[in-house]
Amino acid sequence: MNNVSLMGRLTRDPEVRYSANTQLANARFSVAVDRRLSKEKRMEAENNNQPTADFINCVAFGRTAEVIGQYFHKGNRIAITGHIQTGSYENQQGQRIYTTDVIVDQFDFVESSNSQPNSGNYQGYNNNQSFNNNSFQNNNFQNSNDIHKSNDDFGMGDNAVPTDIDELPF
Repeated sequence: MNNVSLMGRLTRDPEVRYSANTQLANARFSVAVDRRLSKEKRMEAENNNQPTADFINCVAFGRTAEVIGQYFHKGNRIAITGHIQTGSYENQQGQRIYTTDVIVDQFDFVESSNSQPNSGNYQGYNNNQSFNNNSFQNNNFQNSNDIHKSNDDFGMGDNAVPTDIDELPF
């Protein structure tokens, strides 16, 4: 299974190009995705000039590429579902360069047009050429209002008995 879900900010404006033969649009951009670090580890990394985010190269095709190119700019938040694709090419010096990209299958607007994060007015677009209202919740992403609905972390109900760490098989 090759599935990727990312949420982050664009590090530059998307670069949209069209193929010469088919006029198929493709958009290249990168997304900065924060690493999951505790507050202490984040501060330690920042103090040591170590990165606290990963920069992921992404490629979208067709109408998806056109919409991303039209509505997204550097600094905008985006949610992406897609798959990883590797490739290689030979540069002008004759060296083999290896690439890893996320191919965008579907994306969602995380901010409203007035840049208010998590406003709840999500509209998504997928490669099937249709807009989906609230599709952000249908792509394995959750609206921030739904995250803390239950205090039952493991679905065991009120009768849960704490497990002794020594009884775990791993």
